Amino acid sequence: MIKETTKTQRMIMMGVAILGGIYLMAFAPTQAMTTLKISLDQAFTRLIPYDADFYPAVPVLTTTYSAWIVLFVFAGSFALLLSKKLLQGAHWARATVLGLFAAPAVAGMTMVIPWFVLVLAEYPEKGVPTATISGMPTAMPILFISLAIYYVILFADQDTIKHKFQKFVPFTLMGVISGMVFMNAQHGVRYFIHIPGNFMKNAEGLIVGNPNPPPITSPLAHFITNLDHLDWLTFEPLAAQTNSPQTLALLLGGFMLYVSSVLLIIAIPMMAMKKKAGWYIATSTALATAFVSVQGFVVRNSMEWLQGGMLSLLLFVVLMLPVFKKFFLAEGDEWYKIR
Repeated sequence: MIKETTKTQRMIMMGVAILGGIYLMAFAPTQAMTTLKISLDQAFTRLIPYDADFYPAVPVLTTTYSAWIVLFVFAGSFALLLSKKLLQGAHWARATVLGLFAAPAVAGMTMVIPWFVLVLAEYPEKGVPTATISGMPTAMPILFISLAIYYVILFADQDTIKHKFQKFVPFTLMGVISGMVFMNAQHGVRYFIHIPGNFMKNAEGLIVGNPNPPPITSPLAHFITNLDHLDWLTFEPLAAQTNSPQTLALLLGGFMLYVSSVLLIIAIPMMAMKKKAGWYIATSTALATAFVSVQGFVVRNSMEWLQGGMLSLLLFVVLMLPVFKKFFLAEGDEWYKIR
């Protein structure tokens, strides 16, 4: 399999890399930060006073958004420096730039869902006031701009329709699933770090302060042991200690899924360069993610985890099919040849 690129195609790749790099450095961080600030403001003023379960979303989103914003700047800078290499036809540069724009595309996807949950969603059963903000988040363009550049880099060659299809399916699935499992990880970590308690309330019954923490000699004070003594739905004390499966489900369905998301992004440029390690990383990650996500569904009855698990299983099956497996594991092939 030899993929040829014309000078025009290489100029197009260079152009979108430059424009995308400038966008990631100059505009995407502000758009992401604006989305984060509005989401947190709504959590603090509209949601948490009525339901303290929303509070763990604050440190989770603060940490992950901040990490994405830092990544935008580095990815944009790297894309700018590699733009000349794209014009020169360096196949390693093309694969690298593909990965550089896969990451913000995934980030943009993960920034949209919290907006719906914290800003737009209604919770009348909790007494939460009606949402006062409408429309899409300012971070939405990060998803679409990065995704557009991703596909330009992926398809800017003289490859056959069959080979383009063999690239489209796995490279699309890896991006979608990376975003999906990252969002499921947010859910897992949010509940994993939650320490229930009797929060301080004002005269109107609204939550206004943190609860008195359990004493450090109590198993309720730590997220590894607290669910052995609490009902995982109501957080009411149990009559007897249990070995709750919730703890492990949240640990794996949280922190492990973060790792899964990152590994799938890393696998994209490696598979683009036909590195065997890329296929093995993506395939093994898909299998592990499917197992853990379905396990989380069984334990917590979470449809989001089931959806992530089924998508991960689909990716595993796709990568194991000979039509795709042989495409990525073939020996002696390069990304493309200069014409």
